[in-house]
Amino acid sequence: MQGYRRSRLFPSLLAMSWAVLCAWLCLPESCGATLGRWNHAERPSDSETHAAAQSVWTVGDRGEHIWVLHVVLAELGYLPFTYHCVMPTDRLYAQDWSHAPLGAWTWNSSDLPPVLRRTWDPNQFTEITKGAVMRFESDHGLRVDGYAGPRVRRMLQLAMALHLRTAQPYRLVMVDQAVPQRLCVWEDGRGVVFQTLCSTGLPSAPTQPGLHVIFLRNREQTMQGVGPSGRPYRVEHVPYVSFFYGEQAIHGFPRTVYGGPQSAGCVELPIAAAERVWQLTGYGTLVFVSQHKANGTG
Repeated sequence: MQGYRRSRLFPSLLAMSWAVLCAWLCLPESCGATLGRWNHAERPSDSETHAAAQSVWTVGDRGEHIWVLHVVLAELGYLPFTYHCVMPTDRLYAQDWSHAPLGAWTWNSSDLPPVLRRTWDPNQFTEITKGAVMRFESDHGLRVDGYAGPRVRRMLQLAMALHLRTAQPYRLVMVDQAVPQRLCVWEDGRGVVFQTLCSTGLPSAPTQPGLHVIFLRNREQTMQGVGPSGRPYRVEHVPYVSFFYGEQAIHGFPRTVYGGPQSAGCVELPIAAAERVWQLTGYGTLVFVSQHKANGTG
C-alpha cells in the first residue's frame, strides 16, 4: 500500500510543480516592469515576523505582516502595483496577517515615477503604505491618521470580503523646484494628467524636499505666521489648502508670475490650478518635492 501511495503521489507533485512553473511564466510584466518576483525570495526572518503581534503598525515597521498588508491594499486598489497570487485565497476566511500567499508583484504602469520605485519595499511600512492606509481610512469613515491598527485591519478584511475597491485612481503629486518650477499630477495608468507653474519657498524658508503625505485639507482658511523677512503675516481666505509637511501646504495664491521661489515654504499655485489639484487629490495622496535647483541647472 505504501508503494501504491508513492506511485500516485509523484505524478501529483509533478503536476503541481508544472502548474506553478506555468503560472510564473504567465505573470504579466507590465511592459517589463517587475518588482522582484516571489515573496519567499525576500521573506523576513522569524524575528521580524514576531512584530505582527504589535497592535498598531506604522512607518518603519517590517515583517511579513506588512507584506500581507500591502497585498490587501493592492487588491483594493490603493497601491500602484498588483500582487499575483499563485493560489487565490478565499476572502470569506479571516485574514492571516502572519503569512503571505505565494505570489509576485508587478507595477501597473511602465512609466512609474522613480521616487515610487526607490521607496517601495514590500516588507516595510513606508510613506507609500501610510498614504494608502490614509486613503482607505478616508474612504471608509475612519480616523485619518495612517496607522494600521486593529480597527483598520478589520475594515480591510471586510472590504476584501465585499470587494469594496476604491473608486479613485492612484495619483502622485510631483513638485519640481528647478526653475521654472512646476507641479504635476501623475495618475496610475495614464501618466501626467495635469501640470502647472508653481512657486515654492525662498532660500530663507525652503520647501521641504522628499516624499510626503497630504494629512490635512481645507477648502479655505486663514494662514498666518512669520515670513522669511522676519515679519508676521496674516492672509485670509486662502483657497484649496492641502498640508503635506508641518505647516507647508499646496494652495492657491494670486501672484503676477509663478515659476520661481517666492513663498514662505508653501507650494503656491494660480487659483484655477489649485482648484484642479484639489479635485485630483485627497487625504493620503503622496507629494514628492525635489531638491531645490536654480535655473534648472542644479
